[in-house]
Amino acid sequence: MIESPTRWLSMQIRFFFLLLLSLGSLWSAPAQKTPQDVEVLANNVSKEGTLVHAVGNVVLYSPKYLITADEAYYDQENGDLELFGNITILEGVSYASRSGHTKLNLNTDKGTSDPLFVFDESSNIWLKCENAVINPETYITQKSIVSSCNTQDPDWKIAFTSGEFDKENKWLHLYNPVFYADDIPVLYLPYFSFTTDKTRRTGFLKPELGFGGNEGFHYLQPIYFAPDVDWDLELRPQIRTGRGEGMHGTYRFVDSADSNGSITTGYFSEHKSYAEQENLKNDSHYGLKLTYESGSLLSRKYDNIEDGLWLDINYLNDIDYYNTMRNDAFSYDRLSTSRLNYYVKRDQDYVGLYAKYYIDTSKTSNASTLQELPTFQYHHFSNPLFVDNLLYSVDYQAKNYERKEGITAFQNELNAPFTLYFSLLEDYVHFSVSENIYMSHIAYGNDDTQDSEGKYWRNYHKFSLYTELSKPYDNFYHTMYLGIDQIIPSKEDENGYIADFIALNTLVKSTSFSLREFFYNEDGEKKISHKLKQIYYSDYDYKYGDLENDLKYNITDQLSIGHNLHYSHEFSKVSRNQVSVNYADDIYSTSLRYTFQDKTYRENTIYKVNQDISLNKDYSFITLYADTKYFTHYNVFTSVDYDVQDDQFRSWTLGFKKSMKCWDYSIQYRDKTTPKLTSASIDSVNREGIMFMFNLYPIGNVGHEFAKESEQKL
Repeated sequence: MIESPTRWLSMQIRFFFLLLLSLGSLWSAPAQKTPQDVEVLANNVSKEGTLVHAVGNVVLYSPKYLITADEAYYDQENGDLELFGNITILEGVSYASRSGHTKLNLNTDKGTSDPLFVFDESSNIWLKCENAVINPETYITQKSIVSSCNTQDPDWKIAFTSGEFDKENKWLHLYNPVFYADDIPVLYLPYFSFTTDKTRRTGFLKPELGFGGNEGFHYLQPIYFAPDVDWDLELRPQIRTGRGEGMHGTYRFVDSADSNGSITTGYFSEHKSYAEQENLKNDSHYGLKLTYESGSLLSRKYDNIEDGLWLDINYLNDIDYYNTMRNDAFSYDRLSTSRLNYYVKRDQDYVGLYAKYYIDTSKTSNASTLQELPTFQYHHFSNPLFVDNLLYSVDYQAKNYERKEGITAFQNELNAPFTLYFSLLEDYVHFSVSENIYMSHIAYGNDDTQDSEGKYWRNYHKFSLYTELSKPYDNFYHTMYLGIDQIIPSKEDENGYIADFIALNTLVKSTSFSLREFFYNEDGEKKISHKLKQIYYSDYDYKYGDLENDLKYNITDQLSIGHNLHYSHEFSKVSRNQVSVNYADDIYSTSLRYTFQDKTYRENTIYKVNQDISLNKDYSFITLYADTKYFTHYNVFTSVDYDVQDDQFRSWTLGFKKSMKCWDYSIQYRDKTTPKLTSASIDSVNREGIMFMFNLYPIGNVGHEFAKESEQKL
């Protein structure tokens, strides 16, 4: 048997003391330098011809190795080295091995060792075997054990009859492996392999395994290609024995210091029996995602220019494309949106180009889906006009609404405010008056039943009176903003047809009162924030908007409470009430929120909106998330989304995770809803069950789900 070190640090300390002992013994045993640049230190060193014999606290140096042993024989002519007793070999900075007897040729780096213990510092993986063949790039082992846990009584281990560890590629191949939990065998495989490398390089990534529901056994094996520093490729073939097979892939690239992108695509083919059983609309799911962002398309060539491009293009034939990408991938958004945003800014001018393209997966055809292709914007930032306290700005937008079936539109918008500022009472009070001009013209197409154009023009006056105050006290610091804004629409003219999808910047006559205040402690930490808002509407049947009060109190660094209240003057009742409590420290974390919203609730806004609340409904929700690390190595967590109004749980999760040095596992109960496209419509599947996940460092994880499914019509 060999003495297996439990920590890398203890090994380095042992070397340090051995080196001191060896240096202290030099007075009785002078060092023997060899033609192969090998130096031998020991309590006793003798030489006969080319054979060097060292006994007692042997330390041997070579360009590649640092070795300690009880006894050593080294042939200077052919490089043969034979070591006995308490052998430790350091090879570079990554590998350390322990043995009782080793033969090694320092010229060829070939040899044998029995028994052998090898430790890879980068991954904390250790390997122990009865005998091994040492090669320059590999260890070939017999009757071996591998683990990343403590060497004495490891929590998990893999025993195998033979194996090969590739030192160059950091890949371990195991033949006839048996997986053990403590000393209990749990799984046998004819072959298994994994990497100990954490650097970016070509090879296999950690697989995803699982079993649950009617999808059967699930296996996904990512394959990673990294041929160059500026691009890589990841392929993710998968099989679900009860459902189908598929392949997804992602190509990532960096084309400059401040720009990068990716292309993701994939295809999943359903088994005919599964598609018929689940009544799926499509028996295959495919899609494409292209992303790109750059922070300097023009600014590289021109001074004083800032620009940026953000591209996110998505295409899919149905929502199950997302749901089959990974075992735990679920999408709840039936609307897939592609976006293009580009802007250029210089001094006081801003130009933007935007586009949005929608795919509604609840439709079998998107010919009638309205697209925004494109939107152009020019904005001139606030600038003095004639005098310093008279400011103006200009914003122009051109929006193109396009689709194959249904009415289309092209809208031009112009918004130009002019604002005059005054300071009164030695800057304690500020006053501003502004004149705001807004114009919009819409040209329609693809429809002969409506007018071919619509026009809207209006201007409004805005008067603002406000003060910003701050005052230090003995134990706290107080800041306050108090203001009144009055908006008075003036001229307004509307001609032609205004489609329901056209957004106009229309305002109502209103007076808004606002209070914002903050309290800070002596250390400058915000303790209390308070906001109060009340709007008076001159043009509505009811004059008072909801009184809105928002309060947040940071009791400590860990605990905070918040309260948001809306009171309806029209109905003399609370229209919205939200209370939240948040706590987080090193052991506990929780967030609790209660939200009640009455059907009488109306959002406070200065813009003209539909005042009909007949279709509104009451709703009341409680959401909770909590976790604790109180128990050593355990993280217990739960989340709840409870509908108080309907007296039912929308979703909830309860589970725990145990984390150790070399492994972790988690067990949780989950209740979730996943949409799917059937031949009749968009339906959803409610899946509830227990999920078990087991993870071995650095090998990977395996999961199993015991789930029950039920369909819901939407």
